[in-house]
Amino acid sequence: MLEEINIKNAALIENAHIEFSGGLNILSGETGAGKSMIIGSLAFVLGQRSTRDFIREGEKKAVVEAVFSHLSQKALDTAVDMGIDCDEGVIILQRTINSDGKTNGRINGTPVTASMLRRLAESLVDIYSQHEHQSLLNTSNHIDILDSFCENSINGFKEQLLEYIREYKDILKKLEAVSGDEFERQRKIDFLEYKIEEIENAGLKSGEEEELNQRKKTLMFSEKLVKYSKQCLELLYYGGDEGVSACDKAGEALRLCSIMEQSDDSVEEIRSTLESAFEQLKEAVSEMKVYAENLDEGPDEINNIESRLDIIYNLKRKYGSTIEEIIEAGERAKSELEFINNSSKIRDELNYKRKEVLKNISKICSKITRIREETALTLQKNITDELRSLEMKNAVFKICVKQKDGFGPKGQDDVEFMISTNAGEGLKPLAKTASGGEMSRVMLGLKAVTAAKESIGAYVFDEIDTGISGKTAGKVAEKMALISKNQQIICITHLPQIASMADRHFLIEKSVYNDKTSTSVKRLDYNERVFETARLMSGEETKSAVKAAKDMVDIYDKRKKELRK
Repeated sequence: MLEEINIKNAALIENAHIEFSGGLNILSGETGAGKSMIIGSLAFVLGQRSTRDFIREGEKKAVVEAVFSHLSQKALDTAVDMGIDCDEGVIILQRTINSDGKTNGRINGTPVTASMLRRLAESLVDIYSQHEHQSLLNTSNHIDILDSFCENSINGFKEQLLEYIREYKDILKKLEAVSGDEFERQRKIDFLEYKIEEIENAGLKSGEEEELNQRKKTLMFSEKLVKYSKQCLELLYYGGDEGVSACDKAGEALRLCSIMEQSDDSVEEIRSTLESAFEQLKEAVSEMKVYAENLDEGPDEINNIESRLDIIYNLKRKYGSTIEEIIEAGERAKSELEFINNSSKIRDELNYKRKEVLKNISKICSKITRIREETALTLQKNITDELRSLEMKNAVFKICVKQKDGFGPKGQDDVEFMISTNAGEGLKPLAKTASGGEMSRVMLGLKAVTAAKESIGAYVFDEIDTGISGKTAGKVAEKMALISKNQQIICITHLPQIASMADRHFLIEKSVYNDKTSTSVKRLDYNERVFETARLMSGEETKSAVKAAKDMVDIYDKRKKELRK
């Protein structure tokens, strides 16, 4: 519900702080005092468009802040989905408009756009006046309102429907891949065959590019490497100018150790170590010979390596950043080619599956439609009864459930609320009901039935009592008291009957100080409520008017308690 609203420099309001309560909150005052500006300020902070005319004359900006508590799960989920922290179970909206017309919005301190404010507002407040509203008169919401009365019986079918729709879309996607004209199909086959052949002819191997680059690097320094490798072999094996190599010297040392070992056993360990070193030396010589021989390939091998690398680079440019990715691209092309070559058979299989899924979708949609039709009969009767209790004796309310072409996540139904307010008149769409007084009662009748099923915490009625009076006004007041038992209502009214039902009553007044007009808001105590009710009844606060007002306030307070038991 709306806990409080703070308004600064908005039109005639210089500074206003209003703390609302649960139940029925009444705003009253003389015409032009600024009552609707309070509702306008609420609409502004909820994201509705505004211009710089909204700013109080002579000021640079207007600021409105609204605090909401006792949030619905939908409101919490919406806030979390937008990345807003709601750990305290409170939402604080703030919006500023500057003299250049630019606005800034925040939710719990987090900067947000106007569209984000409007999205969250859908689960916080429903504003209704003679000209605007947010939910019930919006035809697109009718199906959701009806479904909320279907309880859980419809939810399982909706979940099944979503699964079938996902499957259906997947089938259509696959069908699109195997369909199309023959020219396009053949073009695709030619491209895939070329791609596969090009990759296979390359005979790529994992890690080949790295090996080639390393070999190329080696060959680029082959002149020095050949020289050094030959010198190594001279020293280790051939002997060079001295004629005695390292192998010769190591062999001679090993022979001498063997002789020494015959006379002294302690030399055995030395001889064993030397023998191992001698074997490793011979192995190093053997490896160096092979290395030197490979260096003799020279320029021809470098040219071959560069040609091979060119092939790899060309394939990488087309099919992937690594050899592994190129090989994978070839495998995918084979699978796709096989898929297309078998497309006729696959297409037939997919079309069969598509028809089966459509049958399942049709069955689920029919079940959903039947549940809606059965629920609509009960709901429309309840709403009609509510309208008749509001002195619309000839009213008929009907919920039309019509099947449409195609289907979606909600099934294949269009739902629209229809109404006839006078005997002999045909049913018309709810949004086209003409009379303001009738529309007010229609809204209240709908709210009386639907409020408990909606996720909205507060309803705001801006002078919806226009066009009603007398007995009808009393019935409207009773209905408001009943609805506000569970849902907060904020209502601007000129009717004493409705004002007398208030749980909290605010007087909106306009005054002039230093040639500037300002609107003020005052919460009324019991005696002040009586005087304000007297003014609403007769326009005067005479002794007789005050007595009549006191009687009305007391009677309606008592009636309110009876209704809410």
